[in-house]
Amino acid sequence: MMRKTLVVLSSAALLLLVEDGWAQPGQGINQVRRRLQTLQRDLAQAQPSPIRPSSLKGRRGIELGKRLLGSSYEPDRLRGVRRLGSVGTPQALQALVEWLGTPAGSQQRSRLAAVRALAPHAWIPLVRQALVRIMAVGAAPSRGTDRLGEQVRRSAALALAASGDPDALAALAKALRREGPTAEAAAIALEAHPPRDLGPLVQARGTPTPTLVRLLSRLADQRAFHPLRSFVLWGAPEVRTEAAIALTELGALETIPLARHWLQHERESTLARLAAVRILALAHTADAPQEIERLLREAETREAGLDLALLAPHPALVAPLEKLLDDADADTQSRVLGAIGRCGGQRATDVLSAQLANSQRGPQAAYALALTAHESAAERLEAALQSADTRRLAARAAVVRELVLGESVAGLEEALRRLLASDEARDRAAGAWGLAARNPERARKYLESTHPEVVTAVASLATTRQSARWAARRLLREPPGPTRTALSIALVHDAGAHLVPTRSLVEMVEAGGAAAPLAARALAARDRDDLRPRIEALFENADAMMRSHVALGLGKSRAADVVGILARGYRTEEDADVRHAMVVALSRRTERTRLRTLQLAARLDSDRRVREAARLALRGRRLFESAAGAGTFWLTVQAASPRAPGEGQPRAALVQTTNGLALPLVAAPDGSIVATRLPAGQVRLRLATPAQSSQAAGNESTAAEGAP
Repeated sequence: MMRKTLVVLSSAALLLLVEDGWAQPGQGINQVRRRLQTLQRDLAQAQPSPIRPSSLKGRRGIELGKRLLGSSYEPDRLRGVRRLGSVGTPQALQALVEWLGTPAGSQQRSRLAAVRALAPHAWIPLVRQALVRIMAVGAAPSRGTDRLGEQVRRSAALALAASGDPDALAALAKALRREGPTAEAAAIALEAHPPRDLGPLVQARGTPTPTLVRLLSRLADQRAFHPLRSFVLWGAPEVRTEAAIALTELGALETIPLARHWLQHERESTLARLAAVRILALAHTADAPQEIERLLREAETREAGLDLALLAPHPALVAPLEKLLDDADADTQSRVLGAIGRCGGQRATDVLSAQLANSQRGPQAAYALALTAHESAAERLEAALQSADTRRLAARAAVVRELVLGESVAGLEEALRRLLASDEARDRAAGAWGLAARNPERARKYLESTHPEVVTAVASLATTRQSARWAARRLLREPPGPTRTALSIALVHDAGAHLVPTRSLVEMVEAGGAAAPLAARALAARDRDDLRPRIEALFENADAMMRSHVALGLGKSRAADVVGILARGYRTEEDADVRHAMVVALSRRTERTRLRTLQLAARLDSDRRVREAARLALRGRRLFESAAGAGTFWLTVQAASPRAPGEGQPRAALVQTTNGLALPLVAAPDGSIVATRLPAGQVRLRLATPAQSSQAAGNESTAAEGAP
């Protein structure tokens, strides 16, 4: 029917061109064709009519949808929501909007389904008003909101922004004039779907807010310069300072004199002072270190000064940073040592090397020294290798430095061999790990060692195809325990996972230790009729980490109905990491039905990472959950008390990388967990004893030191 309609319109348009005199004798057929194409494009881009002819099928769809909405069973109500949205007539949409005002329609899961059903019709006033209400409901700054409620609000804002409707844009611009969750949702939506014209955003009635200013900065649109300049002149203090920072981030260095003016004449204003120093730090001016040092001296501004020292490191900041070490808590000490390492220079390496012998600060200092870009750092590590008190830490740091910066430390090979030959288990673990990290071929030999600490240390490196196979073969004959948990990292690679029997995977899943997520992923990849009930139960596990790994495994399944399972799971999933895993899994499928979920995620998902992954998948990219990269991780695990649960057992850490994989890493006897060649980006950490369930691990009381 649509094809015939287009033919009729095209013929009518051509007739009009001739009758109106567009096709004059002096004009060629190409010009007529171009005008016809322009008219056809305008017709194609025109919004469809909100009035659709009624049909028996449509009326029945509305009746069925209303009946389902009245059900006491939530899945039926959700089906009713989707039914009315698919019918799409004014009567169906009105019924859906009215239902949203009932108690059943106030539940967040129902509202999320309604937002997705209404999103394609956001240009209709009735629907647009409903989405605006959903975006604003329960968004008072004083009220706490759950994660699902936040997802609903952001999805409603995304639907408005994606519509491109001028009235929808006006509603979002109005929301940006009131600080709070609604303004944040509007900003996220407009960043995801940038408007063609910034005018409605900056010209809307109301007072500009910091959220609006930060949005203009993130859009990185040169047309934002003039509005931001006006905000600096006429805005409220918090808007004025945010606008000046935004201009600096956009490259307008005219803010530097303004920052110095604030420091000279408005030093009593903490807001203006912090903004001024940040501007100088962003511009890397010569006087920035001096102003950051002043912030570090005062208790009120010390945290902000530390943030800026990490943002704009400078050798001149090493001395004031060193003074903070004695009075700082463990977390702050870690940040201070990291900032000293970034500042670099001779003084930084001296300070860090002096801390290596400190039992509390030594690991952080070693990690910072490993990554310090100064030639004297290698000399300090070489000297530390000669002392029995610092040899183990220095060896680990020297290996990290060699792998990350490509700079070798003299005497490292000999020191690692001495550690491996030591009578102490903690030394043997450090030596074996370092030797295998420098030469992966050695891992095969060390994985056959009779010393469990050696096997555990080298297992953390088993993420490549060959090393995963070696680790998997040792895993097959290893009894349950910490060593088996460490060896389960072999499941991260298909070459290792294929060697492990299904029976062993089931045992690891049921044991619930740190190996469970990767085992669940490998089990889901083997999706069979006899395994399907178990896999579906794991897909509904209370632990989001388990659900995400099952989703990643299903992406490799050969079953044709996997896309439907992932699509249904996506509709109700609250956790962004799990939704990201589902998108990654769908990107590996070839069924056309996957496109509907990917399009939904790319357009309306409340998480930026999920939207970006879905957009890549729609472009034909197959997203891989590789465990390889150039990132590093260093952690020292200590018991919270002498009588902590599991005292004396090696501690395990689930390190979830940016691609979603949770790597089971078991601590060495001295509590060290050092990982290299990880995907770049921040990691998430969960601690446990290897025997504990992965779900309980997140609640364990454990003191941890590290600089991931």
